[in-house]
Amino acid sequence: MRKFLVENLLLKIILIFIILWGAASFFIFPTIVFFQWIFVSISILVVYFILSEKLAYFVLVFSVFSTSYFSYGLRSIFGFPLWIVLISILVMLFIFFWVLKKQLIPECENFLLVSMFFVIAISEIYLALSFWLINPLTKSLIIGIFSYIFVGYVSNIFPENKLDKKFFLYIYTAIVVIILLLLTVSWGR
Repeated sequence: MRKFLVENLLLKIILIFIILWGAASFFIFPTIVFFQWIFVSISILVVYFILSEKLAYFVLVFSVFSTSYFSYGLRSIFGFPLWIVLISILVMLFIFFWVLKKQLIPECENFLLVSMFFVIAISEIYLALSFWLINPLTKSLIIGIFSYIFVGYVSNIFPENKLDKKFFLYIYTAIVVIILLLLTVSWGR
């Protein structure tokens, strides 16, 4: 029992470190100051949610967003090779999903399959978006939207999760936000 508590605490500390790392990326990479402080505020709130084990879906979506923003920053500013960035994203996303599994999918027999699908799907979206000529913040928001869709799907397929049985609301919201993002983005700058 004690070993489980230590491992759980260690994974939470790793997750908090990655979240704070993502918050620091808004200060490292060029961003509007207003967004920097909003992101730091949300990051502190997410750390509270991690420690209190609340709102796992929000924590997952925000973690994916912050990780992808940090990864795009590493790739565009420091010139890290794409394969190294993709491997690091795979590892970090799996850590997120593993830490939050008790809250996301309790008593799931196919947890490894679901988590691998999530990790590979988000990594493929990251790879596809890495060739688009849009800013990293927009790319990260698109990846966050796809993780939002995945969260909506997971919340509806497992009977243990009684969030709300309205998957199409997740789809419609994601479509509207993606269309708004693609219409307002400055291409090629």
